[in-house]
This record gives sequence, C-alpha cells and structure tokens, in this order.
Amino acid sequence: MGNYFFLTSTLGLLLVLVYFSPLVSHEQNVLGSVSDDVDNAAVEQPLQQPLPDNGTSGAAKDVYDTHEFNVGDGAQNLFILIPNEGHHGLQEDEDRFLDQPFIPQNAVLNKGTTIIWLNGDVGHEHNLVVTNNSTGGSVYETGAFPEFEVRSLVLNETGNYHYTDTEEYEEGFVMNGNIEVVDQTQTSSPSSPTSLADNTQSSADTVGVLMVPTQNIQLYTTDLESRGFDIDSTYNFKDRRGGQSGTGDEQTLIVWTTAGMDLSNIATNLQEFSSGLPYS
Repeated sequence: MGNYFFLTSTLGLLLVLVYFSPLVSHEQNVLGSVSDDVDNAAVEQPLQQPLPDNGTSGAAKDVYDTHEFNVGDGAQNLFILIPNEGHHGLQEDEDRFLDQPFIPQNAVLNKGTTIIWLNGDVGHEHNLVVTNNSTGGSVYETGAFPEFEVRSLVLNETGNYHYTDTEEYEEGFVMNGNIEVVDQTQTSSPSSPTSLADNTQSSADTVGVLMVPTQNIQLYTTDLESRGFDIDSTYNFKDRRGGQSGTGDEQTLIVWTTAGMDLSNIATNLQEFSSGLPYS
C-alpha cells in the first residue's frame, strides 16, 4: 500500500510537470520575443538631432551661404531686399552687414514672375538698371527710389540678366545682382541650390527675404505673422560690422512667404515693418 501511494504521487508530480512545462517554455519565448523587439527598436530608432543653433535649415541658410535662391514654379512674385548698408564695399572702413549687396544676389525664377526690389538701405537712394546679357541692351531702369520704397519688373523672356545700381558710393563700389529666367515647366536650372517648393507650402504665391537683428527675432517674426506672412526659414549670422547701437552683432535672414495677398498690401506691410527696424 505504501509503495502504491508513492508511485501514484510520483506519477502525479510527473504529469503536473509535463503539463505545465510547455506553458513555461511558451512564456519564456514570448518574453524573449518582446525583449528582442525592444532591443531592435532601440537600434533601429533614428537618433533625434538637436535643432541647429543658427535658426532653421532651408532657404535662408542657402541664401546666406550661396547668395542664390530658386523661386520655383509655384511662386509668382519675388521680393529682393536691398539690405541696410549694402552699398558699402568690402574695402571700405565702414563695412556692410553681410557679403552681398542684394538678398538674394542671384535669383532663379520662372518666366513671368514679378520681381520687386525693396530698398531697406536706410538713408540711401538706389537706381537699378537691368540688362539682358545676350543682347547687352537695357530692358528696365527703376529710377532713383528712397528707403522703404519698392520698384517692380516682370521678365517674360528666358535668359540671363544682370542689374547694376548706378548710384555712386565710396571708393567706386558698384552694387550688382543677377537674374536667371527659366521655363520651369520644361526644365530646371542646374545652378539653383534650393527651390521654394523644397521649403514651404506650394500654395505660397509670393516669397521674399528680410534682415533683422537677432536679439529681437521673436518680436519680428510675431509681427510678420500678424501681418499675414508665413516664416519659411531663418538663419542667424555674425555680421561684418561687429555690432552697432540697437542692432547687436548678430543678424537674422528671414525667408517669408504669403498667399493671396495683393502686392500693394504686401509692399505697405513691408514698408511699415522695415521702417520700425533699428537700422540707421
């Protein structure tokens, strides 16, 4: 009787172990699988990059680095900034803020795009003469226009154009800019580093560039947005002047866009905005 009870207990224990061992094995496999997935996820998950110190990447940085901007085939209007102190040559005692007299200095745009120059050079008039590089003939002259005013031109023929400021400045410095007009429905320009379509919504019909002191960048972007402008990108840079009263020694390029706003309203808003900047 004792042996029978011992055998029964032993068989019962073996049956219990046999019954539960698959569950234990299954649980270990499931946990192992979950653990492997977590490990793999940690390996495959891309590292999050910190925001760049110099504002957002995109068109603004490209304009600063290359002096070029491709409007793309969506925008119909481009505002080119004549920056404050842009009339100073590099050899002069009083330097300019950045190494380009127009922002952008070189533009690639679709034929039929309206080009608008905004004079942000406080206290100085500018007279721009646009020349067709192929013919050597002048196609447009703005006439002298003062600070915060605008002049516009539409180029309907593809080709390369350059424009020169005829105003005389210290030590014979001449302000020059270039425009490449293309038919972007047929081809894209190999010289263009970044297009508007790469950086903003395709619904934007107008794009432009402004320069503001970095120390109050939040104030300026908020002001622009309240006027109906979208901020496409910004780029901060140490200016060549090394700082002056009211502006600090760091400036920011702002590439802005807007959609559906009349050009006269855009010009008025930019004039009001620019006249409030601490440049002198």
